[in-house]
Amino acid sequence: MSQLPDTAPATIGEAFKHINAVTHPTLDDLKLMVFLEASGQSSYHALADGAPNAAIADLLRANGREELDHAQRVSQAIKLLHGVDFPPPTVDQNPYAGGPAAPVTRALLEGVVRGEDNGCALYLAWAGNTADPDAAELFRLNAVEETLHGQRAAQAIALL
Repeated sequence: MSQLPDTAPATIGEAFKHINAVTHPTLDDLKLMVFLEASGQSSYHALADGAPNAAIADLLRANGREELDHAQRVSQAIKLLHGVDFPPPTVDQNPYAGGPAAPVTRALLEGVVRGEDNGCALYLAWAGNTADPDAAELFRLNAVEETLHGQRAAQAIALL
């Protein structure tokens, strides 16, 4: 079982604030990112539960499925960079996971677009600052999907 680093922020908001400032991730930063990415699956699914229609819910659930892929890629990068096995946590093991269904609004989705765009920039910075070419490629793959997530959120805005 993977454990959140002792240095991890207590709330998901504080965790994102910390991780978004990281340009050269440490092992603890990467472990934190595994938890954050894994939490995206349940967060997106909760948003889908509050979606005003099935088309928006489908877009949000697609993003949620890929968030776990991001966590798995960061786990693979941890293995490549630090030789440590660190699989993504389950929902029950993740203090950042969950959350009730929230009404999906334009403002909320605009925030999702900004967050996913920030995620793309973050992963591209990490890829550029990572000496291991295989780990850098994992970060670039996540960046591509972060952009796709933002595009899906923009599509959802159009469907409101």
